[in-house]
Amino acid sequence: MEKRHRAPIVPGLLLILLGLWFLGRQLELPLFVAQLLWPWLLIGVGVIIWARYIFVPPRSSDDVFWGVGTILGGAFLLVWQNGLFLSDLRGWDKLWPILVLIIGVSALVQWVFAIRNWGALIFGLAAGAVGVAGLSYTLGVMDWQTAWSIGRFWPVLVIIAGLGILIEGVSRRKRREDE
Repeated sequence: MEKRHRAPIVPGLLLILLGLWFLGRQLELPLFVAQLLWPWLLIGVGVIIWARYIFVPPRSSDDVFWGVGTILGGAFLLVWQNGLFLSDLRGWDKLWPILVLIIGVSALVQWVFAIRNWGALIFGLAAGAVGVAGLSYTLGVMDWQTAWSIGRFWPVLVIIAGLGILIEGVSRRKRREDE
């Protein structure tokens, strides 16, 4: 069966949104316009990506990852900017764990839709662990000594990622042999 390649729609849409946001900043549009528009644009892109996954064959689990990620990213920005969640945290030096958690959750949902994609599972769990540890430190639940001690073991994540790639490669080879 011939495999069709999909057009890079997601990166293109994200670049367009990023360009619109930067253009709004360059034109010095009122800040509230960017804050109101940006999250809804991300959510809209996520809905479009999900619609593509549902209605346009062939289905790709990458659409699940990008759809979940953009919807969650937009939803987080919406509640954060309106003071409903973590509103006391300002700056990406404090908010970066949320981004890592969103990526981890997106990978885990991707794995649910493509259960044989062990790489997505391993990546999702690793990103989730980094996000939880980072958010614990950012919120003051974990002191810097504990965070530093845990951070020293980052090579374990690399080992886990390698194991995930090996497992996925072996399972693909076995599936090909079984066919």
